[in-house]
Amino acid sequence: MQTTKTQPSRNRAGAPTHAELFEPIRIGNCKIKNRIAMAPMNTVFSMDNQGYPNEQIMAYYAARAKGGTGLIITECVLGTRLASRFPYTSNLHLFNGTHLPGLEELVETIHAFDAKVFIQLSIGFGRQGHSHDHEAPYAPSAGIPYQTLPEMLPAKMRKLVEKSGFLMNPKIPTMIMAQMPREMTREEIKSEIAEFGHSCVLAVMAGFDGIELHAPHGYLEHQFLSPRTNKRTDEYGGSLENRMRFVIEIYDKVREMIGTAIPVGIRLSGDEHMPDGIHHEEMKEVVRVLGERGIDYVHLSSGSYEATKYFFPEKDGTMLDEAAGFKSVLPAHVPVMTPSVHNPAMAARAIREGKTDLISLGRQLLIDPGWANKVQAGEKFRKCTRCCECLSRTVLGMPVRCLHNRDLGREKYMPEYWRPTRAKGRLVMPQFAPLP
Repeated sequence: MQTTKTQPSRNRAGAPTHAELFEPIRIGNCKIKNRIAMAPMNTVFSMDNQGYPNEQIMAYYAARAKGGTGLIITECVLGTRLASRFPYTSNLHLFNGTHLPGLEELVETIHAFDAKVFIQLSIGFGRQGHSHDHEAPYAPSAGIPYQTLPEMLPAKMRKLVEKSGFLMNPKIPTMIMAQMPREMTREEIKSEIAEFGHSCVLAVMAGFDGIELHAPHGYLEHQFLSPRTNKRTDEYGGSLENRMRFVIEIYDKVREMIGTAIPVGIRLSGDEHMPDGIHHEEMKEVVRVLGERGIDYVHLSSGSYEATKYFFPEKDGTMLDEAAGFKSVLPAHVPVMTPSVHNPAMAARAIREGKTDLISLGRQLLIDPGWANKVQAGEKFRKCTRCCECLSRTVLGMPVRCLHNRDLGREKYMPEYWRPTRAKGRLVMPQFAPLP
């Protein structure tokens, strides 16, 4: 689709209308050039399921960095060997040295297009995971089935699920249903936390500008938080203090391993939106505790895979009230990031009114990777129709595509997204603060 360049729109004072979006911000010791982030999205571009980046992944992220996005947050990267046995269908990995070269090259590529990059590192899918050998996935508690009911899907996605009976077969690796989980032992919990801490050291070595702990919409950390999925009777279950212990121990281990070398943030659902799940007031208490312990930012989501319509909403701004709730319990210097605000005027207003500090764009950057540059320049941009074709494909385990952006998935063939020639001069190691 062609766009027509116009002069940036300005208010009566002569400032750009959406100026708040283009103010720099600091997250910990990392300066971001604007308030626009790319939300993490599973792309299924790592098609061999060996966990390594490829040329398509490099070019896909390069396109969004070149488009003016200040902060790229990677798709979910599995941070332990156990997590890698129960993938979405195909995820990147980071838990041993063989994963370093490809991820360092991804960092170098994104930096070449003038964006910062945080890795979203996950300790696993828990009961939402799928084993290619049909093993029972691990979870806080056994015997709690995972299944997304059609009425909890976005309306435009529901029709596909209702027509496709095979989606309800637990032996098919989709995100609609999974096999019955088993309960993690205390020994596994401790071992996974320790391995995850070492993986965060690898993330620093790879040159990432920050780490986002992956704890939203029904993944393993969320499952420990939720009374709906955590029925344990030991120190990891029962009271909110116990249910948040897993998350807090992960955060503390990461800080023990990397200190303040790079920022450490977390993504959390503002409300699970499920009966007997964890709701906003309890989530605010989790956020308050993390704020006291030194978390560098909080990235909002909402719902879970069993309440998909809440984290893939059908209109703008549905999470801003929950974002404001998180901000109310965090220290003033800890920014909150909110997704799914595609309208630049609404996004700028939310920042201006103090409801959020950054916005993160998912589907909007699939249809138009140049959203940030176009908004800043006053150009028209392609608007996401929220048709959910992109999500529907990845639910089926296929690489992401967009009905309205035919270049999504073929960026590797487009020279404008190839990494530029490196400037002359000696090679240097990635720059970061010393580890503790």
